[in-house]
Amino acid sequence: MFPVAHPDLMGQLAIERVEGLRAAAARFRLGRPFPARWRPARFVEPRADLSRVVPAHTRPGASGADADRAA
Repeated sequence: MFPVAHPDLMGQLAIERVEGLRAAAARFRLGRPFPARWRPARFVEPRADLSRVVPAHTRPGASGADADRAA
């Protein structure tokens, strides 16, 4: 009924379609810019805002020994 030598047309069409899609994807990838890679964020520690710091010798009731010690 169906000879063994009969070509598989649907399979061949599917293979050609897949090859065409892969070639189109490769052409599309070539036209795109290089993808950005992950790298750790650059951490810059902010400078201390000295205008908000009250010096120890100007605080009321603070002596030199008390200013060095943590409360």
